[in-house]
Amino acid sequence: MKWIVINKVFLISFILGVLLNACVRKYDSPPIYMGTGLQANTSIKSLYDSHIAGNNEQFVDNEIITGIVTANDANDNFYKTIVLQDSTAAISIRMDGFGLSANYPLGMRLIVKLNGMWMGEYGGMLQLGGGVDRSDPLFTELVPMPTALFSKHFVVVGMNSMPPPLEVTYNQLHDSLHSRLVKLNNIEFAATDTAKFYGDAINKITTSHSLKFCGGGTVYLRTSGFASFASIRTPHGSGSITGIYSEFGSQKQLMIRDTSDVDFNQSRCVSSGPSVLFFEDFEQYSPNQSLTIPQWSNYAESGKQFYQIQLMQQNRFASITALGSNETSVVSWLVLPPIQLNNTTGEQLSFLTRDAFDNGAVLQLLISSNYDGKGQPWKAKWAVLNANIAKGAIGGIGLGFTKSGNINLSNYAGQIYLAFKYSGNDSGPSGSRKNTNYQVDDVKITAQ
Repeated sequence: MKWIVINKVFLISFILGVLLNACVRKYDSPPIYMGTGLQANTSIKSLYDSHIAGNNEQFVDNEIITGIVTANDANDNFYKTIVLQDSTAAISIRMDGFGLSANYPLGMRLIVKLNGMWMGEYGGMLQLGGGVDRSDPLFTELVPMPTALFSKHFVVVGMNSMPPPLEVTYNQLHDSLHSRLVKLNNIEFAATDTAKFYGDAINKITTSHSLKFCGGGTVYLRTSGFASFASIRTPHGSGSITGIYSEFGSQKQLMIRDTSDVDFNQSRCVSSGPSVLFFEDFEQYSPNQSLTIPQWSNYAESGKQFYQIQLMQQNRFASITALGSNETSVVSWLVLPPIQLNNTTGEQLSFLTRDAFDNGAVLQLLISSNYDGKGQPWKAKWAVLNANIAKGAIGGIGLGFTKSGNINLSNYAGQIYLAFKYSGNDSGPSGSRKNTNYQVDDVKITAQ
């Protein structure tokens, strides 16, 4: 009888357990790889190579990729997203679930069966997802993979060691590194962004902070207001930072997984050479459109020709030409932000120029102490600064950029403005046209 009583209790407990478990909703966990011979037959880079910019594309063949999970939602900075990286590239996967890190921890090798999935862009970043929202025909959006389909598309292989972050300099941050785990050295938060909260934990708003390379160049750190570390303050020092590289439009961005990705245990950037007061390399801005940069001014005095951002050989620069304007006079101004010289000494300016199809148009560097920054710079008093400007590329584009040399600004005080002034034309017989194309890059001001 005792044996029977024990089994009745066991039976009742078992039934209650089944009923209780039936009431608890669980995400469909990915199947564990059981050695069935399932293997990748394509690479992540090949997905980028096959993608048509601006399109949403569905996989209809049996493409399979594999890679290591390098970011997930463990600290809520990556929302409903994991990042998968193989030896060729990396890509974000949108997944409609919370607590993804439990099934897809960092270092997990994952097989992804792409058949039926979709590929599309967000802000120029390629992503994988479960479908496309076409409710707004002017703005289609990739939607996350439903949790019910996780087990169909994602197969867990097992834990691997994390791939080491790729150490890159500012100039090496290009499209090919989208979603890659990278490490940036000799970098610090801009002075105005130190001791600030990583994110806006109160309003749950994503925050952007400027990261400045000690040698010049800016990357923006993006942190969700939902991140567990949003209310922690940014450090004051310099050092290295590891994170997932992205671009939104043309802005270079980084997202960390936790504050342990930030190793700023050194003093603020101090170099043996001059300190950098100002630097612009135009890499943050979209090419093939009019140059629009905060605090810069882009004016057409005559001819309606404006400086453009152009891209060549993965390098962005400011560009101006009278070609195609059919104007008898083209005068265009590119005015830099105001520069304050009262607090420094030994200031010097340098920049790069390149000419193309040179037939006599002129590019000058000007300086003004009385321009008010409010428009029509040609009404202010300007002086020409001696600089080495590229010239002589008559039959095509110059082979390389020409260094301006170090231009002394130490004789000036207070607030100054600097400007590039282009003068040319594009009318009359071809022999009389002066429509040289000039390119300007790496504008830099240093001080002792």
